[in-house]
Amino acid sequence: MIKLDIAISPITEALKEKIEELRKEFLRLYTQKDKMLSIERDDLYIRYIDVIGRDKYENFCLSIEVRALKMKCELAQAAINRDEHPDISFINRQVDKQLEDYYRQVAEQAEAIKAAEEAKTISQFDLEEMQQLFRLLVKRLHPDLHPDQSEAMKDLFIQGQTAYRTHNMQLLREIIMRLDLNEGIDEFVSKSKESLEQIIERLETQIAEIKSDIDTLLTTFPFNIRKQIMDPTWVHQMQEEMKRDVVN
Repeated sequence: MIKLDIAISPITEALKEKIEELRKEFLRLYTQKDKMLSIERDDLYIRYIDVIGRDKYENFCLSIEVRALKMKCELAQAAINRDEHPDISFINRQVDKQLEDYYRQVAEQAEAIKAAEEAKTISQFDLEEMQQLFRLLVKRLHPDLHPDQSEAMKDLFIQGQTAYRTHNMQLLREIIMRLDLNEGIDEFVSKSKESLEQIIERLETQIAEIKSDIDTLLTTFPFNIRKQIMDPTWVHQMQEEMKRDVVN
């Protein structure tokens, strides 16, 4: 039996090397973006709640109470001016209706504080392991890296994303255990119906989109105060301002 060695052209090898570089860059950026959304944003928000948010929440609640009391007094005085006996139940309902949006905001902020407190129970060790597992999940199952994968694999990736975002370590481990995570460049290319040049073009486009998403995130709360929230001087100034607001 004669064994034939099939030579791969230098151009093909160069294209494959380029694809492998782009895959690594995509994985790095996608993991960075998801880490920002799933972990760093929560960490920053928890810190914000701890050093500023709780005081702002309490100030907000106090301002709503003052506003409600002032409105009730004004409505009662208006009734007296009309020589009517103030209907306290009616006045309370009117004020509650006018302030219902503010009451909703109070409830939402209270829920956010509660969620931030619960998030503290996750150890840094667990977070690091979850990030490692998620990188493996993206490498093996992300639809942009594997556009021709089965619906079952797409569903599995969604399950893995949900497990990561909800800090369900056990489920994430079970999903990773079901996968073969040693896929090489040849297997990756052979699965695709695109040419090497098309794969490169697609990956470059996707990388540019993720970079744009990251840049946008950095300009939004709480990432836009990342440096300030870590600065004790800035935090102290904010806390002093809120104290003055209460006095005023």
